[in-house]
Amino acid sequence: MSQDPIQALIAQFSRFAVENNISQKDWEMAASEFGVHSTATNIERFYRSWGFGDDDQQVTATRFLRTVADDDEEIAIGIMKRVYAMADPDPDVFDQYPSLEALTEDNRKIPAFSVNSKSFLDLNNVPGTFYPELVENIDRCYRLGIYDATLVLTRKLFENLLIDILRARYGKQKIGTFYIPDNKRFQNFDKLINNFENDLDDFQHLSGGLDDDFLEELDAFRQDANAEAHSIEINITEDQIEEYRKQAQHASKVLFRVRSNV
Repeated sequence: MSQDPIQALIAQFSRFAVENNISQKDWEMAASEFGVHSTATNIERFYRSWGFGDDDQQVTATRFLRTVADDDEEIAIGIMKRVYAMADPDPDVFDQYPSLEALTEDNRKIPAFSVNSKSFLDLNNVPGTFYPELVENIDRCYRLGIYDATLVLTRKLFENLLIDILRARYGKQKIGTFYIPDNKRFQNFDKLINNFENDLDDFQHLSGGLDDDFLEELDAFRQDANAEAHSIEINITEDQIEEYRKQAQHASKVLFRVRSNV
């Protein structure tokens, strides 16, 4: 692709990304997958602007993609393809952004880069339709070295497992343990853990390892994941993520076992 078309594509794509609410986590995943996370980090205010929804999102995205394209156009196009796929746009998007049609072509194959070869959650036969995709996203973030997103998605996994467990056990009889009817929303993770702990005797026979120590570990994981979700800096070390991995492996296996037996 010549210089003028790539610049037009970057300009249109940057605006498209703003209008389609692309998140900081999406950019982090794409940049890490194509091996340019350090480049993105060095672009002033790039991640910060997308994390906070600032007015300069389009400017910082354009700056990042142009920097990548100056070094390797194929990687810049690969990043835009990946983010474009995440947005899942309507077919009429080309009426407004005609250059984006180039992102639907399959003639450019960009290799992915992995930091870790193993999975964050070593689980077999994950049940349902929602959980397999969520576990795969967790593992993918881990393999790409996006550790803050790994923790946040794992927190989402635990939260949903607790909702399913409490709903299966109590239903409408004790709906307040997992749902707030007046607000039409589920209880937050902190409240779910407290309610699960209060009724722990109803679940302990369903799985080994379900005790006060387990709940303390689950709550500690909740707090750490919350901290990463609201942190501006990404500062999880390799040693820390491996410790989180051990905790998450144990917690997920216990909760999936309870869910299958409740």
